[in-house]
Amino acid sequence: MKAIGIDPGLAMTGFGVVETLPRGGKARDWGAIRTDANQPIPIRLKTIYDELKRLFKRWNPDLLVLEEVFVLKQFPKAAIQLGEVRGVIYLAAEEERIAVMEIRPTEVKSALTGSGRAEKEQIQRAIRRILNIEAPLSSSHAGDALALALTGLSRNGNFKW
Repeated sequence: MKAIGIDPGLAMTGFGVVETLPRGGKARDWGAIRTDANQPIPIRLKTIYDELKRLFKRWNPDLLVLEEVFVLKQFPKAAIQLGEVRGVIYLAAEEERIAVMEIRPTEVKSALTGSGRAEKEQIQRAIRRILNIEAPLSSSHAGDALALALTGLSRNGNFKW
């Protein structure tokens, strides 16, 4: 089974593809979709949509694991933009008939480290250990996305570490 984790954001949307193997799993691809802040929002959303569709075609995931929304009240514009990005993600997934699962950030942290308050560095180390990734991950967004994919596969009973 293959899962793609998505860490949504307008400037940078992290992604990570994890495939289960008979023993453990393997990170197949990870990175971030970046958009140009000088472009209008519709063009930035289309960039995210197009790149997600390309990733879906390449990896044919069975599951998309998306981080649940968490925004601060003092940044209402960020909440709206995040909602727009999530809408594009849901649309792209539905067009490809990919099941979507949402997971709270604290659940991911707890699943990987035993603590719902783990720091990003702890999450990165856990991901690299579980998936046998030697090099540092390209961005924290990609690491978050791999963590989402791993946790989603684990929640479904497809991956144990």
